[in-house]
Amino acid sequence: MSSPRLPGDAGGLAVRGRLVPYETADLPDDFVQRLHLFKELTGLTWNAFSDLLGVDPKQMLRWRDGTEPCGGAYRSLVRVARWVPGGLDLIVGEDFLASLLEE
Repeated sequence: MSSPRLPGDAGGLAVRGRLVPYETADLPDDFVQRLHLFKELTGLTWNAFSDLLGVDPKQMLRWRDGTEPCGGAYRSLVRVARWVPGGLDLIVGEDFLASLLEE
């Protein structure tokens, strides 16, 4: 099941008819572990995973060391996560998505 979208939103995530700006998401404290699990779900190598996301392998290494993705890189991660069953919940955390639905 794909995430709801607003007309003309170019792939943004919408909750209750509102576009959620990717840059405002607070990533879970255990993002590094989640990133590893997400990569495993894809079945790709780290280099192939970074190619899929369109990020430099050095940037991927920084993420693996604890730097949070931002801007276009974060947007790419969310887009790919939407295509992997359970990927979006894994990357941004179920608590984040639940908090949006409670507003």
